Amino acid sequence: MARLAARVRSVSDSFTLKLNAQVQEMQKQGIDIANLTTGEPDFQVPEAAKEAVREAVRLNRSKYTPVPGLPALREAIARKTNVQQPSLVALSGEWKGANVIATNGGKQAIFNAMMAVLEPGDQVLYPAPFWLSYPEMTKLVGSEPFSIATRFENGFRMTADELSRALDAAPRAKLLILNSPCNPTGALYSHEELAAIGEVLEKNPRGRELWVLSDEIYDRVILGEKPFTSFLEACPRLRDRVITVNGMSKAAAMTGWRVGWTVASAEATAAMNTVQAQSTSGINALSQWASIAALALPESSFSEQVAKYRERFRMVLEILSKAGKLRVVVPEGAFYVFFGVQEYLAAGEDAGRFCERVLRDARVALVPGDPFGAPGFVRMSFATDDATLKSGCERLVGLLGS
Repeated sequence: MARLAARVRSVSDSFTLKLNAQVQEMQKQGIDIANLTTGEPDFQVPEAAKEAVREAVRLNRSKYTPVPGLPALREAIARKTNVQQPSLVALSGEWKGANVIATNGGKQAIFNAMMAVLEPGDQVLYPAPFWLSYPEMTKLVGSEPFSIATRFENGFRMTADELSRALDAAPRAKLLILNSPCNPTGALYSHEELAAIGEVLEKNPRGRELWVLSDEIYDRVILGEKPFTSFLEACPRLRDRVITVNGMSKAAAMTGWRVGWTVASAEATAAMNTVQAQSTSGINALSQWASIAALALPESSFSEQVAKYRERFRMVLEILSKAGKLRVVVPEGAFYVFFGVQEYLAAGEDAGRFCERVLRDARVALVPGDPFGAPGFVRMSFATDDATLKSGCERLVGLLGS
């Protein structure tokens, strides 16, 4: 009998997508569920993006595009990245469109990068908690996940010392993935923290051998006073071995349009272009025209969204504070609240079973922290309408008590 490849048998499905599908099926059956699982903004796509698509259709701009994307889109992405990395521009010059590849969402951008730089048996480092797809994608390309433990007391931000110890314990490390702001914790690294990490990568013998993938997909969703810092703004000397990943899904609520990208050196970009050429070729043409229009909008066009996220996260924290035994990580970015439920676990219960109980008894859908590398924790998304969010939080607190 024909057998499937071992690489597929070792990889799990996306837990959040599977859970969200389950919840949507329950809702179709008329069950009232407060679905706080997925990180999908409930805002509308910018009108300029919609109009760009209508215009592209009218002008028949729907043919194959170049593998790395339309030149105008690549140039727009390069300009955005240059604005976020002025120290790098001053040190070594601007990014150009030739350094950019437009991908089918941020996930393909990460996969392209892994395929381009990793060999079977290489180790991929990332701070825990981490986005749950990182280890599964690592296994899919034949490499080995290696999580770096961080501390609740430090907001789950990895320190330079923690990275140094991980390098000592991971002799085959080839790639470090950083995600700031972070899914699931909302951790936002400061300029100083990123610079300290960069110093390790410059001075540590094993650190000097690492590629870095900086996942900056939540760059516009900043919840407090600490500003967003792109990794290469803090560590511009590492330009030749850093791949910056971003996209339109979170910043412009364009989740289903599937536009992500990488910005990297000529060498890395050429390698990732080869991967994409033999997998998907160029991405959806109409989505590219929409993204060109959205990237041309001023930051002020998105200020209302950011203000709403800030309102929501304050509301969530206020309600959750009534359940006094929750260990809440106060997010600095992204649109998740991550909290420990250790004091509320029944005998023999883990976070997964806790979430099953909350779904059954309170009709609230949450995501357990285990797939994110954080047993005993739970992730709640506040990228949903106020009424659903408020109801979900109140139901949860009502179930837990004080």
